[in-house]
Amino acid sequence: MSPVQHPLSEEEIQAWPSLASYVAALSRLTTSGSVTCYRGDAAPDDAHAAAAWQVSLPHDGETWLVHVERPQGVGKPAWREPVLTRMLDAMKGNLAGGRPLREWPQAVKTAWSLVITHPTRAMSLAEVASCVDLSAGYLGEQFEKITGSSFKRVLRDERMQHACHVLETTSRRVSEIASTMGGLSLSQFNRCFVAATGMSPSEWRRRFASRKSVLFSASSVSETSSFEG
Repeated sequence: MSPVQHPLSEEEIQAWPSLASYVAALSRLTTSGSVTCYRGDAAPDDAHAAAAWQVSLPHDGETWLVHVERPQGVGKPAWREPVLTRMLDAMKGNLAGGRPLREWPQAVKTAWSLVITHPTRAMSLAEVASCVDLSAGYLGEQFEKITGSSFKRVLRDERMQHACHVLETTSRRVSEIASTMGGLSLSQFNRCFVAATGMSPSEWRRRFASRKSVLFSASSVSETSSFEG
């Protein structure tokens, strides 16, 4: 018999601020963007199952479940899964223990927001720490405790995710894209991209670029050349 589960309302999720922060962060990290919360009985395999990840959290005498769909048939490497699964583990550790975290520390929320909102800006952990009046060491420790990953890893992945989008949807040269990545040199950008995704920027573009955007770019270049000629 399947476990009985009832979807949580947005109001219920928001009433537990730390859960709301995790749901928003997980939605960003999963390709499918499908993160749902339920109350009810946990499935037999609690986390890291084949089709989805599911984490159970005790809350006010009930069991709340966070269900993250694994992308199916997307065709792209699931290179963000390590950060996503570490966040799931961190969420369970912080919310399912004897003293569940009520909300993310403000400094961590600020650091996370800066990284996901402005990934291409030049920034370091020390610079962000100075903005929230903490030492870089303490902020880094708190950031990793909450998210499961280091500030440096999350910043790198957010930059490379942005680069993937630009590679797929525009015809901008790799060197031009690299120059917008927070001060990275072309060689640094290439190394970071390969380390994150497992392939070079040029290979990513060949495999995943939108055919429509590529044809449009080629057409635009052709028309410009004809006009200038």
